[in-house]
Amino acid sequence: MNKILFPIAFLLLFSCNSPKEVANTMDGIPKWVKEYPVSETHYTGIGIADRSTHPLDYIKIAQQNALQNLMSQIKVTISSQSVFLQMERESGYEEDFKSNIEVKAKEILEGYELVSTYTQSNEYWVYYQLSKQKYHETRNARIQEAIEESKYFLNKAVLFSTPYKDKYIYYVQAMAKLEPYLSEPLLTEFDRENVYLGSEIIARFRSYVDDYQLYCLSKKISAMIGNTVSKIDLAVEYDNNRLSNIPLIAISADLELKDISKNTNKNGVFTTSVPKIKSTQAVQKIEAGINFQDWLDEGTKSEFIQKLFKSVKTHQITIPIYVYTPTVFVSSEEKHFNIDKKESELRFAAESALTKMGFTPVGNKKEAQLIMNISADTQKGREVKNQKMFTAFLNMSVQVKDLQGRIVFSDNITKLKGIQLDFNQADLNAYQLAKDEISNSIIADFIDSFTKD
Repeated sequence: MNKILFPIAFLLLFSCNSPKEVANTMDGIPKWVKEYPVSETHYTGIGIADRSTHPLDYIKIAQQNALQNLMSQIKVTISSQSVFLQMERESGYEEDFKSNIEVKAKEILEGYELVSTYTQSNEYWVYYQLSKQKYHETRNARIQEAIEESKYFLNKAVLFSTPYKDKYIYYVQAMAKLEPYLSEPLLTEFDRENVYLGSEIIARFRSYVDDYQLYCLSKKISAMIGNTVSKIDLAVEYDNNRLSNIPLIAISADLELKDISKNTNKNGVFTTSVPKIKSTQAVQKIEAGINFQDWLDEGTKSEFIQKLFKSVKTHQITIPIYVYTPTVFVSSEEKHFNIDKKESELRFAAESALTKMGFTPVGNKKEAQLIMNISADTQKGREVKNQKMFTAFLNMSVQVKDLQGRIVFSDNITKLKGIQLDFNQADLNAYQLAKDEISNSIIADFIDSFTKD
């Protein structure tokens, strides 16, 4: 009996069976070459290879083509009790999953026979056949063998004494044993009940992963923009017992995260952190869950089985980080040609820009966490007899201190040039340019000082 495991087994050359004599036509060309053989009792496969194109491996290529032709006649029907249809209804599986099951169901082909070969010019022909009865008997025997192997792993998975990680791997291995036959109902007896084995494995696996619970041990987390959240603790429980050495994963669309630990420690705690909060968004979220990928890799390398288990949702939590910005008290000294007119245009421009960018200006210095001081003055440009345009130059400094008096931001603008028909208008023009600098540049740079590394 031949046995082929695709795609490796096409390296085999001839079957041990000798070619049978097949009736030839009068011109010496076998009838099966001229007319494709159709049989009620056998699947047939005809393969051809060009010896001039493949002088070293034409025999192997013809055999491959013949076996592919034979396999194309074997139709796989997906049972309504198969685990595939159950998962497809629940998870919306794509067509490639169905194709994978069909391919896997044909992956092990055995019992075929080499009927004959024929050489004509540069053509090399191969004729295989496979008894339909023998194929179905062999397939049913293989299914029963796979069921028993699968039940062995499932029994180990459901034992109370089996370690948590091993349980996961045994469930995966139990399903992997059935992969070529997942189109079948796989009806069998397990735990004194008649069950559809693929569906039973998934149902028990769901119950197993549902018993994992994930908690955030840190209370409401609030942090100011630019600050660090040094410690966010998560715990994993199973049947109300804290578990150590459980791999977790924490991700965020808003925050940069740095995991302090890879698995839960001996106390069942996993710790992550935020090195720096860089966005003014009021609520920023961390998504956390158990990272079963390493366990899944230990259980199987099959992409299909991995996708099947990944589609079973596990417990995940969302951890909100409440981000606030510091309150800022803005004061200004705005002089015009060295005269303080008690105006506040630059202060208003700064407060407006802060508000637009998510910061909170306050009118009471005692309520502030930061103090911003703006100092500006203008000077007249050189005056020339009979000149028509006048120039004013504005110098400005912006300094921000915290409550301890430490400078957290500083910027200076020199000689902003206002030009108009007289000095007063030129002075106003220079102040307008200063407001634009505050609105478009200085406040943005101040906020960047919180968010940049």
